[in-house]
Amino acid sequence: MTKLSGLIFVLILIIISTSISEAVPSSILEERSPLYRKELRGFTLRSAVPSSDKTWDNWAGTIHLAPEAIFRPTTLTDLQDIVNLARTNGKTIRCAAEGHTYSSLSVTKKYLVIVNNLNKIQVLQSKQYGWVITAEAGTQISEIDHALRTNNPPLALSSATVLDEFRAAGVVATGSHGAKFALGLIADHVVSMKIVAADGKVYEFSDITNPLEMSAARVNLGLFGIIYSVTLRTEPMFNFRLTDTLPLAKDFLVPSVIKQLVESSDGVEIFYWPFNSYNQSAPQPLDPTKDKMWVKQWVRTDEQPTLTPEQISALHDAQNKSSLQGNQVYQLLLQNPQATPNVTASIWLEGPGKMPTSFVLQAPDAIHYEAGIGNIPDETLEFVFKVDPDYANVAKEFQAIINATYAAAAQNSFPLNLVAEARILKSTRTLLAPSFNLDPNAVYCFMEVTSYHYTPGYQTFAAMFGQRWIQTYKAKPHWAKEWEYVPNIKSYLSQAYKEQINIFEKIRAKYDPDKLFFDNESLQEIFRGALTN
Repeated sequence: MTKLSGLIFVLILIIISTSISEAVPSSILEERSPLYRKELRGFTLRSAVPSSDKTWDNWAGTIHLAPEAIFRPTTLTDLQDIVNLARTNGKTIRCAAEGHTYSSLSVTKKYLVIVNNLNKIQVLQSKQYGWVITAEAGTQISEIDHALRTNNPPLALSSATVLDEFRAAGVVATGSHGAKFALGLIADHVVSMKIVAADGKVYEFSDITNPLEMSAARVNLGLFGIIYSVTLRTEPMFNFRLTDTLPLAKDFLVPSVIKQLVESSDGVEIFYWPFNSYNQSAPQPLDPTKDKMWVKQWVRTDEQPTLTPEQISALHDAQNKSSLQGNQVYQLLLQNPQATPNVTASIWLEGPGKMPTSFVLQAPDAIHYEAGIGNIPDETLEFVFKVDPDYANVAKEFQAIINATYAAAAQNSFPLNLVAEARILKSTRTLLAPSFNLDPNAVYCFMEVTSYHYTPGYQTFAAMFGQRWIQTYKAKPHWAKEWEYVPNIKSYLSQAYKEQINIFEKIRAKYDPDKLFFDNESLQEIFRGALTN
């Protein structure tokens, strides 16, 4: 950069930081980017300045983008100016946050907006909902937890994702969930949200102003505009007893056992860790009848926490170190998949299989029970199906995963090397949620299979279960997880969501008639099929 151009760049930064509400002549910015060659009445909005970043990767390293421009807004004005710039230049927009979305929802060739720097928080008392928290789009769940915990009085979310580094807008817009049985999605916490639509204006959605529009906006997949903020209901801080048990799979995968556990808990998370009973010195090293399940149970309690904050911090430090070491082991495993049973059994014995545990923790500590998960990049397919009244299909599908894992091993193939997992949740009335059902008592299983990223044979293995669950239960995928490689999935979803999409589209078109935010090829194909057939 020459001294002159360097001086111009510094001056631009000074002007931007001084006032973001005025405009500067486009000639000043033309040297910075060709984005500004199209003028908006002779001026460009100077807060719509792209980042110097040229590429973006998701967390797992499975998606790589090189869009025309990447923006990192810090204010609402920034968002509005970016939208106005895109509309003027005939560009489309997709958004991203922490990058934990496995599917193509953030993929674009045009403008990518990273919302992480929008992270202001305000805890308020509402006449309608009591204590609520308003968080800008890029606020991490951990920051929400901290603001609520340190409030007077201390507050908490009723449920949240296990990983607390996820960000508010992404968790809501993609239909992400926790483990609380009675509360289907994180989006069901949301009492209102503000979205910058295609005209650059801010619109507020809530059940009070328009319940139907709110049912579409909650899980909007980025199709309404850019979420600026979400307001979530809270409750007074409370405690959970978090209990881990390790029953034999053959004893636990009994419908009545699962049903009783779920219905006597606030939340349940069920794991199968592949080959966890592997014993190289045993006469039969691979014996599925000896495998165990890992079962987490949350039960609300008035008991006092049994771990101090210092002990929890030390536990999280240990989990982080352990997962970093685990990542190195899994990197080596990609070169030698035949070692999978030995590796997964060893990690099991040093981790979840060590011993049953039971602790009383404050709600956020119990919900975010594991630190360091993000240190092991993975691939995850998750599908959602309605639970049988007797829970028989939950037991059946876990057993099917175990059987398929051992059948593959018999062929010297090891596509599952991390975990299969399920959470059981009530339905939601959010239109594009995979657990949408007008019956509030309907129960859904969110079941996933997860392996280290780039594991040989994983996608074929996962797609097999995606197809199985579609054919058997008319299951639908979690939008943010992997699903696009499942054969014929888009045409299937066109029909599975047909009624909801027709309602959703009428609302979406009101806020984005020219499809400024409709830049995702998978969603385009699904919507096109639903609206034309």
